[in-house]
Amino acid sequence: MVQNTNEKCARGLRTLCALLFLLVAAGCVKTVVSSEMAVSFLPCPGEYLDPVGDRLSFDKLIAQGKTADYVLIGEGHTSVCDHKVQFAVIEGLTRGAARYAIGLEMVTAAKQDELNRFNLGQLPVEELPAALDWENGWKYDFNMFRPIFELAAERQLTVAGLNFPFRLTGEIRSKGLEGLLPEDRAMLPAEVIPPAPEQEEGLKEVLAMHQGRDAEDPKQIERFFLVQSLWDTAMAEKAVSLRRSSGHPVVILAGGGHVEHGWGIARRLRVLDPQARIMTVMPWRGEEFYPTAADSFFYCPPSYESRMGMTVEMRQGRAVVTEVKRDRKAYRAGIRPGDVISRAQGIPVDSLSAMHMAGSRAHKENKPLIFTMDRRGEQFEIDLGLLTRTKKNE
Repeated sequence: MVQNTNEKCARGLRTLCALLFLLVAAGCVKTVVSSEMAVSFLPCPGEYLDPVGDRLSFDKLIAQGKTADYVLIGEGHTSVCDHKVQFAVIEGLTRGAARYAIGLEMVTAAKQDELNRFNLGQLPVEELPAALDWENGWKYDFNMFRPIFELAAERQLTVAGLNFPFRLTGEIRSKGLEGLLPEDRAMLPAEVIPPAPEQEEGLKEVLAMHQGRDAEDPKQIERFFLVQSLWDTAMAEKAVSLRRSSGHPVVILAGGGHVEHGWGIARRLRVLDPQARIMTVMPWRGEEFYPTAADSFFYCPPSYESRMGMTVEMRQGRAVVTEVKRDRKAYRAGIRPGDVISRAQGIPVDSLSAMHMAGSRAHKENKPLIFTMDRRGEQFEIDLGLLTRTKKNE
């Protein structure tokens, strides 16, 4: 299935290249001065890149992973593509007789008894969401992780929770460590490894993105840094313990912010297990390419599956409709695969967040959502309230 998708993607890229050649030959394209090349090819979703930005084969990625004691794979928590890649890498690493343990940011260490029952074959995958209280804990769709749990059950891979109880993050932000109950403090690392100095500005930017937080308040900054440091230190501690107790290398699945640049979990692993070999793998979204962000990359563009029955994917700064479900609202409105959403409610759509802003604006103004579409150069508008299509400027 993935191979067929990549073949279609490759054919599309060849067609685009042929069109560009004809335009150049006809004198329609001006000569431009090219910048330094960061990425040497346009990947299809799920393809891999090395730190130089060149193509990396799956077999070479797996070979590199098999030399590491810890393989950290970053994710966007809602990205279906990211989770498919995580599954593929774990499946590749554990083929044959290779044994690995899997450490999850998504599960707290307090639920390890339930995971141990799963590891022993006493708890089926179907019962894991209830046993782990997934809906009230991690909350993101369990079905994204189901294939990984099924693979772990099939290949008898040890799975462990790396996190401390999620409720403690809010308590630490509001009370600090000194305000915690002794039993809660006992769940946290005794020694807190602080963030790397080069990460601090980035953490302040993340803090500023949270509504109601003040990125200029020294106390809020200190507490935010403390929470992030505790989170990463705790996961590193548990991963080291998992490696020692299982006797196997560990694959760690965590949000990209805990993996990128080696600032999060990897930084703490180097302190707690200094002789260990660490490999980091991060998603690349097709924007600016930072070679230092990971040891290897996989391409997963931002995508969004709308309740209207269409999937929108950001490609080269454009919101492309990649899938439309039959007999759903998007289909009835006339939206088709390949259409580009250029504006939504008058807002230029250069990111998925623009679509969320458009939906919020339409709701706030109590107006129907209107998309300005581009289909092979034809501009038209779609009123999703009336399910009508109108040519632009008609």
